[in-house]
Amino acid sequence: MLAALPACGAGARARAAGAQAPEALRVLPDRIDGSTLLGRDAERAAQAGAGPLRVLGADMASDGDRLGAFVEVPAGECMLGMARVSPGIGDVDLFAFEDDGSAFSTDEAADARASILVCPPHPRRLYVMARVMSGAGAVSLGVQSVPVKAADAVARAVGARGRVGDESGRLESWPGLEAKIRAHRAAIGARWEDTRRIALPVGSRTASRIGATLEGGRCLDVLVSPSNEVASLEVVAEDETGRIVARARERGPDRSLTLCSTVSIDLSIAVRSRGTQGLVAVVVGRSQPGAEAEISHATPIERVTEGRELAEARAAHGRALAGLGYGAPRVSTGAARLGSRTTLPIELPAGCARIDVLAGKPLADVLAELWSDDHALLGRARGGARATLFTCGGGGPARVDVESMARPGPFAVEVRKEPKAPPALVAHPLAAGRLLGRMSATGPSGAAAAEGVRVVALDAARLKILPLQIPANTCAEVIAALDAEGVGLDLRLVDTSTGESSLARARHVVSDSRCAGAAPVPASIELRLAAGKGGALVLTRTSPRSP
Repeated sequence: MLAALPACGAGARARAAGAQAPEALRVLPDRIDGSTLLGRDAERAAQAGAGPLRVLGADMASDGDRLGAFVEVPAGECMLGMARVSPGIGDVDLFAFEDDGSAFSTDEAADARASILVCPPHPRRLYVMARVMSGAGAVSLGVQSVPVKAADAVARAVGARGRVGDESGRLESWPGLEAKIRAHRAAIGARWEDTRRIALPVGSRTASRIGATLEGGRCLDVLVSPSNEVASLEVVAEDETGRIVARARERGPDRSLTLCSTVSIDLSIAVRSRGTQGLVAVVVGRSQPGAEAEISHATPIERVTEGRELAEARAAHGRALAGLGYGAPRVSTGAARLGSRTTLPIELPAGCARIDVLAGKPLADVLAELWSDDHALLGRARGGARATLFTCGGGGPARVDVESMARPGPFAVEVRKEPKAPPALVAHPLAAGRLLGRMSATGPSGAAAAEGVRVVALDAARLKILPLQIPANTCAEVIAALDAEGVGLDLRLVDTSTGESSLARARHVVSDSRCAGAAPVPASIELRLAAGKGGALVLTRTSPRSP
């Protein structure tokens, strides 16, 4: 038995010598194919209108591990970000960070699939990062470009968060938040679309910040609601230099800010807890262009502006109105003070007129009122660096009262005669002023643009319905302005082919819009007064739908 052992050893050595020698240990250059995990949802997104998938990275990861990269996003497009994982991972979160480290969009739901959709306005570049919250396995991170018009369809196709009106998953279980937002915005008036919803950790040592862009001609609504462990809050809006431009108002434990501007300004919303640490829900909403006129008079508005010398402000305003057919203005000057009114007499031309009160540095937040010679109020306007009034009628002596609501300084009153004065505007001067003021809030325009205005009689006890046909690839905007009688105006636009509708409310002037795709849309305009009876001017404006 023992004699046979050498023979067996010799046979084993012979077989080994005849076979290929084992390879040395080496590191392979292979990488995980990220498109495998992302492919199915990327295809769904592409079918809904998204561009091709771009994989940012893929790796094996476990609890707390991160994977990310910078992405440059075109100004006029949306970006879809997705994180997909293998079955071993139970929860992954997805973030898009600005350069200063603040979270711009997040999906923090307790889910193994994370998706965000970032739409304009947004920073030029974002750092997109996935973080594993539980489990271990493969993670893949990718992005796709999305045209704005396809954003809603793409979001539905992949369940993306971060688009207008959505919450980050972290706020889903915030008790009563949605009801609180609805009640808050109903009290403000106008129409709002969410740009940010985020749960933000706060403490007492330093302020936590998020970025916000206040676009010219729009307003921002900021609501900050603390969790139970946060007893008290300080919330301020800061400009790019760190200067505080507004402080939030107290609404019980919550804080809120409503900011409007005629120029685009980048802001930071700084939130600090007084004494305790915890979380706050921060909800930022953006108004439609020109919606300041529709905000409730009971809502304090912070008007953010950049100061200019009076001569510079007048020159810039003259350039903005060039080409609209105005002649040289009649100009008066004065100095506005806090706590008192400065009165200037003016002469109104027959027909329609535009009156601009232009603020010179350091004057900010101007209140202007226009009174007839027989002491009837013809118009009222307030603005950061400019307050604009419109009036129509037979002309004659009048006066303008100007008051500073923030800082005193010089001002100029410029009166320009409108080249055209539609008869309906002349017959209803107060409604005409409100209508033209709302029209000008979205860009320079004159009374000639209201040529097709209609006079409508309204009654709180009856619903007024007007037909509306929206041509293919066109958007229709409807503006309604009340005359002296009646109060509270509801505007509802209804797609009569599908029954879909939208509702807007305001005290004196209200607007809403609907768009048609490749086929025309039959629609109707529904108007109703909250109380009383009165007349209104109703104007429909159409424009090409954005591509």
